[in-house]
This record gives sequence, structure tokens and C-alpha cells, in this order.
Amino acid sequence: MAKKLTYEELEQRVKELDKEAVEHRRMENSFREFCEIGKALSMERKIDKLLPVIMTGLSKVLEADRSTLFLVPWDQLTLWTRFAEGLDGESISLDLKMGLAGVCALTKEIVNIANAYEDPRFNRETDSVTGFRTESVLCAPLVNKLEGVIGVLELLNSKTGVFSREDEEKAFKSAALLADIDFSDDAQKGRANALVDDIRQATECQRGCVFLLNKEKGELRSVIGQGLGDREIRLSLSLGIAGLVAVTGEELNIQDAYADSRFDKSTDERTGYRTRDLLCVPIKNQSGDIIGVIEAINKKNGTFTGRDLDLLKGLSSQVAMFIENAILANDYHVQFMSILEVLAASIDAKDPLTANHSQKVNEYATGIARELGFREADIEILSVSALLHDYGKLGTNENILKKPGKLSPQEYEHIKQHAKNTRDILSRMYLIRQYRNVPLIASSHHERLDGSGYFQGLRDHEIHFMAKIIAVADVFDALTAKRHYRDALSSEAAFEILEQGIGTQFDENIVEALKKYWEKQRSQQIASTG
Repeated sequence: MAKKLTYEELEQRVKELDKEAVEHRRMENSFREFCEIGKALSMERKIDKLLPVIMTGLSKVLEADRSTLFLVPWDQLTLWTRFAEGLDGESISLDLKMGLAGVCALTKEIVNIANAYEDPRFNRETDSVTGFRTESVLCAPLVNKLEGVIGVLELLNSKTGVFSREDEEKAFKSAALLADIDFSDDAQKGRANALVDDIRQATECQRGCVFLLNKEKGELRSVIGQGLGDREIRLSLSLGIAGLVAVTGEELNIQDAYADSRFDKSTDERTGYRTRDLLCVPIKNQSGDIIGVIEAINKKNGTFTGRDLDLLKGLSSQVAMFIENAILANDYHVQFMSILEVLAASIDAKDPLTANHSQKVNEYATGIARELGFREADIEILSVSALLHDYGKLGTNENILKKPGKLSPQEYEHIKQHAKNTRDILSRMYLIRQYRNVPLIASSHHERLDGSGYFQGLRDHEIHFMAKIIAVADVFDALTAKRHYRDALSSEAAFEILEQGIGTQFDENIVEALKKYWEKQRSQQIASTG
């Protein structure tokens, strides 16, 4: 016979059951959050849309105020924020040897700190830059399949005060999920390859190819060709099955390619591949115009059927949407950059001696960025900033700009105003989210590490890193070009001046990157002329 519980014992048992129910609901909600994250991982292909979903979800699951995803370019020994919750898309670069995230990357181990400011390894500079007060910290390494650390997941300020062992396990599993994501900027190509995979699976063929039509050149160019590596194939519209489909707009199902007189064998001869049978359908845009063709080559079992043809025609609409979006995005980008180049040229035209200055600064700045391992998306932001860095000179007196002798103190103060003018003008322009930091970057190219620059007198970490790059590129072009007050200097003399300014005016890594870029360009010129 069961023991009869007293009222107090019964009350205590109810409390325990209630506590267990609360914990069960918390675990259930946590599991549901992880399921949502997993669902996002499987459905969303665009990494820039995917990351905010994942990271904010992780913050919720782990009950943290903020989450940050760092990537580690080991050749630079830095940490780059691929996503930083609360920073509104701003990217931060940190020295790998400083801070708790760096410790996590270097040791490949979980870091769990209850009070950051009591830990000597904590880098307080990040808080001073972001305005955020860090208390508790949990870091987990992103380890790839080769057992290398590619990044760090960082959670800040647990709502319970400290991160638990359970939180560590969740962070570790989350980091493993993140390590499987492709963080490259080639998302569009990845999506296209995924579509070709769909084609191969649906039609059970060995290869799938997507060709883009160029009417002006009368050819088809392969944009996706699985099994071709990096090789690009160009086909004449007057030859072959693909050309015929592009011209007529009619799909073709060829059962025996070499028995068909319309088949062009030259592609097989170039690639070393033997085409047996193939399906080819036109890709049409929303207006019904042909913009390319899709080929499915060599059915794995038997020959292509009418069902395969219907499947390929259905998938062609998805491919058409991808191509149209890519073309539209490219057109907008080309238009945007051409407008910027015209704006930059209008500034350079104020003085014949500075003609093409903005373009040269852009060339050097982007060259430096590539040497430093910047992502193409960030290089794009830098390029726009470099092209517009002198836009404030619209308000500068031309007589002072062209003055051959030394400037008076008043004239120099007038010249210095162009940096502030650049920010004021660009801040009034409508810039999409990607370029919102352009006014700040472009207007900070005269700031110096020691705080002696203008127009704000910023120091070291207060200066945007991209502005530091433009500063080096700007001075190098100015030194190696003729000016009203002196002749052009040699590149060797210009680099000597840049080296003298390292630590006070210029960042050493940036100067070294420019040297590497310059030497590569010179070697290529020698090779091309030799």
C-alpha cells in the first residue's frame, strides 16, 4: 500500500512537477528553435539572408543578448565578422592573437567566461568600438572536415548570467552546422549548379549544360557545364544541335548523336567526351524571347523519353528566372558603376594633372584588398568609396587646386574642407544598404593613425580599415604622378615615403600589400612585353 503523503509533501511534489513541466517546455521550445534553424539551412540558399535567421535563432536558443560569427583568414592572422548581431551589417576585423574568440580559434576549444572584464585575455577594444558592454562570453570553433578551424561562433551575455554546460553543447553543435555552410560569395553560381543537379537527377543523365545566347556574336557560351571544370565552351549558332535549338526555339531529342548530320563533333573532340544521346530545349524569358539553351547529355539507362523532355522543359523556366535575375543584377551593377566613374571623372577633370586619379586610386585600393584576402563583396564597397573619395572637391577653389607653389595656411585649410564636403555630399545620396558606409570611408582617407589627419582627427582603430587602404592608394598615386608643385616620383621613392609614414600615418600591412600588388603588376607587364 502506497504511503499517504502529507499536505506539505504533496505541495512539494506539485512544485517539483511544475518545475519539471517548465523545464520540459523550455527544452521543447529549444528543440523547436533548432528545427527552425535546420529548416532555414535546408531551404534558404542565399547566405546573406540565411545568416541573420540562423544567428538570431541561436541567440534565442542559447538565451544570449548577441551572437557573432567570425571567419578566420589564416594568412592574415585575423578574425572577420561575417555576421555580428546588433552591428547592423558592419564588419569588424580583429587581431587573431587578441581576445577570447582568437583563443578559441587558436586552441580549437570551447571558451566559456562568466565575467569578461576579469579575464586578461578579453579584448576590451571591441566594446569601445561597438558601444556594447560584454559580460559573459561563450565561444565555439567552426571546424571543417579537414579538422581545420575556419571560424568562431561567439555568444555574448547569457540572460541567466552565465553559460551552462548545456549551452556549451548547443554552441558546439551549432558551430558544426555553420562549418558546413559555404561562405563564399559565389552564391549565384552555386544556385545555378544546384539547378543543373536537378536536371541531371530528373532526367537521369551523365551531364547537364546551360548555354547563354549572345545574338550580337552569334554564339552560345557555357555558363554551367558539369564535367568541364573551369573550361568555357563557345558554340556557333550555325553549327550543332544547341545552335539549331537556339535559332528555331524548338526542342530536340537526339537518340544517336553521331548518326545525326546536324550534330557538331568538334566539341567532343575538344573536351574528350563522347556524346551518345542528348536532349536540348530552349530557355525563354518572360517575354518569350530565347536567352539560352539547356542540354541533358547521355541518358544513364536507355534513351531520353518524352517524360524526360517534359521535365527538362519544366526546369527550363527556373533556369530562365535565374539567368534573367543574374542579367538584371549585372545590368544594374554596370549602370551604377558607370555613373560612379562619370562622377569621379567630373572631379578629376577640374585639373588636367589629376585626370584619372580616382580610377588609379580605385585600382590600387582594390589591388591591395585582394592581396589582403578581402571578399569580393567588400572589395565592391571599397571600390565605390575609392572612386568617390575626392568628390568633395566640387566645392574647392580651382585656383588653389592648381596653384604651383606652396599653399598658405588659409589655402590649406580650404583644401582640407574637401574631406568633410565628401561626407556631406555622399550622405545625401541614396545608397543601398551594401554601400551605407561609403560616405564614412570615402571621407576618412586623410585621417592618420596618430590622430594628426583631417577632418575629424581620428586615430588608429577609430579609422575605418577601408579608409586606411584608400589613404595609402591615394598618396601613392599622388607621389607617382606629376603635380603643379613637383615632378612625378619613381615607385621606389614613393614606397620609401610610405614606409617612413608607417605607424604614424599608414598601416604597415596595407603598405606591404601595395608593394606585392605593384610587383605583380610590374612582372606581368615585363612578361607581356618580353
